[in-house]
Amino acid sequence: MRLTGRLFFLLFCFRAGCVWSRSVHVPSGPMVRVEGTSVSIPCNVSDYEGPLEQNFEWTFSSSGGSSVTVLSTFDPTFTAPSYAERVSARGIQLERLSHNVVLFHIGVLSKSDEGEYTCSTPSTDATISGNYEDKVRLRVIPDTLTVWRTKGRQTGSRTVTEGGSFQLQCQALLDDLLEHTHLSLTWQLQGPEGTASDVLSLSHLGRFQAGPGYEERYSSGKVRLDTVGGDGYRLTVDGVRSSDVGEYSCVVRTWVLDPQGWAQIQEKKISVSRIEMESIRINVTVPASVVSVNLGEPLLLSCLVWHNSAGPVYTRVRWFQSSDLKTGPGEPQELLGGHDLDPTHEGASTHLLEVPRGWDTGDYTCQATVWAPSSNGTWHPVIEKSSEPIKVLLNLTVPELEVSLNATLIPQFSEEPTELVCHMTGSDGARLSVSWYYTPSPQNRAPQPLLLGTLDQDWMVHVGDHYKERLESGGVILSRKSPQTFVLRIQWTSNGDRGQYHCVGTVWHQQQNESWTPSREVASNPLSISWEQEEYLLKVKASVTKAVATSGGTFEMQCYVVAQNIPSPRYSVQVTMERSGPHGASGPQVLLLSREGVTHRKGESFGKAALEKVKEGEYRFRLYQAQEAGTYLCSVTAWTQGGGGGWREAKNQTSNPVALQFQTSGLMFNVTAHSDSPSIYQGDRAEFWCIITMGGPGVDTDSLAFDVSWFAQRPGPTVVLLVSVDRWAQVEQRRRNGSSEVAIERVSPMEFRLRIFGTEEDDGGGHFCSVTPWVLSGTGVWSRQSVLTSNVISLSVRMDLLNTFKYPLLLGGTMAVLVGLLSCLIGYCSSRFCCKAKPVPEPRKEHRRLMSMELD
Repeated sequence: MRLTGRLFFLLFCFRAGCVWSRSVHVPSGPMVRVEGTSVSIPCNVSDYEGPLEQNFEWTFSSSGGSSVTVLSTFDPTFTAPSYAERVSARGIQLERLSHNVVLFHIGVLSKSDEGEYTCSTPSTDATISGNYEDKVRLRVIPDTLTVWRTKGRQTGSRTVTEGGSFQLQCQALLDDLLEHTHLSLTWQLQGPEGTASDVLSLSHLGRFQAGPGYEERYSSGKVRLDTVGGDGYRLTVDGVRSSDVGEYSCVVRTWVLDPQGWAQIQEKKISVSRIEMESIRINVTVPASVVSVNLGEPLLLSCLVWHNSAGPVYTRVRWFQSSDLKTGPGEPQELLGGHDLDPTHEGASTHLLEVPRGWDTGDYTCQATVWAPSSNGTWHPVIEKSSEPIKVLLNLTVPELEVSLNATLIPQFSEEPTELVCHMTGSDGARLSVSWYYTPSPQNRAPQPLLLGTLDQDWMVHVGDHYKERLESGGVILSRKSPQTFVLRIQWTSNGDRGQYHCVGTVWHQQQNESWTPSREVASNPLSISWEQEEYLLKVKASVTKAVATSGGTFEMQCYVVAQNIPSPRYSVQVTMERSGPHGASGPQVLLLSREGVTHRKGESFGKAALEKVKEGEYRFRLYQAQEAGTYLCSVTAWTQGGGGGWREAKNQTSNPVALQFQTSGLMFNVTAHSDSPSIYQGDRAEFWCIITMGGPGVDTDSLAFDVSWFAQRPGPTVVLLVSVDRWAQVEQRRRNGSSEVAIERVSPMEFRLRIFGTEEDDGGGHFCSVTPWVLSGTGVWSRQSVLTSNVISLSVRMDLLNTFKYPLLLGGTMAVLVGLLSCLIGYCSSRFCCKAKPVPEPRKEHRRLMSMELD
């Protein structure tokens, strides 16, 4: 048929003038293969003339070498001697796939096989047209793939219990010499039949693919493949089935990206472990073969079930009883009451049988069945086994009973609660009931005890005639604290409740017909409840704990409360302020703290105020940024619970008044000038202090700064600036004359000192300082205050007379002495050397008369 079509096509082309163009094709390269593996290169020819079957010739050329003939489909002598041995051993061969397609096979590649392979076809065409050969390059890379099994428990033969799990691991390492060489790994299972099937694969593109029959288990996570480190691949199988038995192998393949797509170039397989499955075994035991129980009391039996399954299984336990009283011997009856546990991995579990009341003797048997999950999600029974029988014996003894009565709450005043506890001992496990009785005080002259109420064996309350209304309203409560402890509570004890109380305990025995009958009854000793009535007293005192001198400060007041004879009081506290001055007519300002701790305000808010409870009976009132003066009162109301649980007002008391007064608002500054020596001698050093004081709310000195200037008064109405320092500590100095020097310094945060060195007469007079305060606000902004001027300090500069005349007198005296000595010297020299005359004798005279006259 194909030959007829071929002839028809040739005839058509001959008449139509067709032009033949031969085409030879091999895969586009390069082809990459691993050393030691095989390669098959296809070659096909199309659009040719001549015979239908075409011949092919293959030649090889290494890098830079000449071509070597390898194989031919029609010429046995075509093979070069270098390839003769491999061709004869069929290590290299040609396989014809069709009349125009052949495969060139190389069995075991070596590095020498790397090069260019040419496929050519001899011409059978009438004319030369098209191509007659095609080339492909083959690259042979080293074998760098290493696969080995992980040493440890995961290797070798392993036995896994049905439903359990196992893990297998292998290592695969590939030194990738080419960027596009990828690795894939597949876990294979060879079952008992000898057929191998894929379990789970990690493809060369990083995708997981479950093998046939494993899709559902892979989706549910029971079969998974994890990577461990950089070269480990771990297979995990949960819920082992019989189909999981066999030999598990790790198959590793390398892939390379050819121009035609991804191609597998290498495969290595290694056997990792053999998995065997062990059937589930079960063992059922009981702790005791004989159990005794009192007649009618609860019966508790247990059995221990053990299985060897490593997977989650469900253990179902059923109890059977063989009794002579019901079905006769040998006819066990299934009992209800045993409970089954949830599916678990635990190999041992305890199962209980609870019989509310034991009536029958006989044998009790525990039967356990292990259920395992099926592949379709259901459970199926695997194994079943029964325990040895437990012999149950009944005791007919009645336990002893002792009853005691104690008071946990005793009222000290009316309306307080009373709580009595009736405790019974010696009757562990028995059904108990209690009855409460009240005997009034003698003045009430009651003939006999009154029944308050009864809590029977079924925990039902029965009310006495005199207390029916109070029990229904909750004023009297009967309760059971534990199986042997009963409580009577009177919520609000009145004067009519004073008297004696006692309880009566009863042990009940249940008969086989489900009815109850009392077997023992014991009464407790009576307990007296009484108190003395006194008048309610309430004392309230208010005191100032933080006073405020100026406006803007925080005012704090403490209120103290002491109550007497008020049962369990709660307090509501109210602070009232009466404004003083013209604003008093606006009404009082009230801040209320209720007994529930909720704050309420009445009227206008008087600043940022808070009222809080410090402790029971002590309350603190704070008024932040106080702006107005006034009088504060603390009013306290004591509340107590009355009948029915409602709160009622017991007593109200108001404290002493506390006054809040201040004269100024905000910060106040005052400046004083001072000098220790207001009178000095000329030339000495003068010192003055500028002292700043502050009043009002306490402010940190770090939040204050000052500009300080010193002035001097001169003759006439003249004021001279001597020196100044600003708040940044920058000093500005002005010269007053040509000799004296001044200096200013900050001695302390609020003190500044002025010094005048070498005082002169002109430095005398008045001196004062001027201060400009700066205050840092809470927002970080400096605000300038009003300029303040100090008092004037007069400085007197005196003259020192001793120092004044000492040098002139000394100089004058010295000059006088020198002049006198010089005059004497000149006179002496003149009289001796320059003006000397001869003596002239005088006439002799009678001096007697003259002497007499002179004497007269």
